[in-house]
Amino acid sequence: PAGPRSGEDIYQTTCFGCHGTGAAGAPKFGDAAAWAARTEKGLDAVIANAIHGIAPGMPARGTCASCSDDDIAAAVHYMVDHSK
Repeated sequence: PAGPRSGEDIYQTTCFGCHGTGAAGAPKFGDAAAWAARTEKGLDAVIANAIHGIAPGMPARGTCASCSDDDIAAAVHYMVDHSK
């Protein structure tokens, strides 16, 4: 893509596979309790985990090799903002 994408677009094209279904233990979109537990250490920590990955289930960048750090941050913000 030529430029930043919206958090919603990245979620729909890349993140939904796991965060829409809860696959591999991913916090589901809209699950306030699951996201609250992950944001206890701050949103920056969640974004760093999304960028670098968390073993065993979350691959680096959620498999979005074409996503910039800003794209990943936008996707995380979108998921967290819609899970309150």
